[in-house]
Amino acid sequence: MKHILENITYHAVHDDAILDALRYAHAHGLAGVQVAVELPHLSFESLSDRQCHEIDEFRRAHQLRIALHAPDFLAPLLPPTPALTEAVFAYLTALLAFAHRIGAAIVTCHPGPIPSFGTDTSPRQPLPPQDQDPLRRTLAENLRRLVHLVDARVLLCFENFGMTPMVRDALKPHLDKAELALCWDLPKTYDARGNIDQELENYFWHNVDRIKQVHLHDLRDGRSHCVIGTGRLDLMRFLPRLARASVADWCIEVRPRDKALESLENLQGIILAETRAEPPQS
Repeated sequence: MKHILENITYHAVHDDAILDALRYAHAHGLAGVQVAVELPHLSFESLSDRQCHEIDEFRRAHQLRIALHAPDFLAPLLPPTPALTEAVFAYLTALLAFAHRIGAAIVTCHPGPIPSFGTDTSPRQPLPPQDQDPLRRTLAENLRRLVHLVDARVLLCFENFGMTPMVRDALKPHLDKAELALCWDLPKTYDARGNIDQELENYFWHNVDRIKQVHLHDLRDGRSHCVIGTGRLDLMRFLPRLARASVADWCIEVRPRDKALESLENLQGIILAETRAEPPQS
């Protein structure tokens, strides 16, 4: 598992700029950054060609990796109207073009929320049944369209946050054909009651060869994105098997960045203690 520590990035959120984040990663021995491009001060729309060139040049010079994290909710693949669909794809097209300009190897997406309305029934019926098939068709069509935007320079990963059974079913044929990849946010495998979502976990293990990014943070006092090692996340439930997979990026999603470094130190201790405890190979 020690090789995991050579591929750790951190989530750049409070950094002044993308180049500032890359410099911090390089100075502290990290493999790169995941950029929260949904934030105005880290948005790509305001960057000049010269600034993009500087980012790419620094990345190349120091052999760093850049991942881009698309908005959680603002670019959904289940928009309710064609007009919004066109706006979402205009944004995603621009985001992928930016990834090419700066040499970002991964773009991480969320499927976006499915419309949900509470009902005073048992069980609750958040989605009217007549809308289920139209939404499935919309999601399938939009995924096919998205696949055509992606080329070999970028891994397009879908994170498990908001990954409902409908989304998992729609993604499966594209995973089987290696057209899309997965990002496993480990703490978000747990439900609101703190129990493992077994169906979700099984889905990821079944598609383990398509997991290209892993998000690392901890769960404490009902909150996620806490410093690794300070909560109840059982990392050893996941890491030994994931370490044998072809994961390209292990991103510490703990903010701000000094807390990411604290997490890295704790993660190093956890992994080194575990590897020392392993029986010698015969």
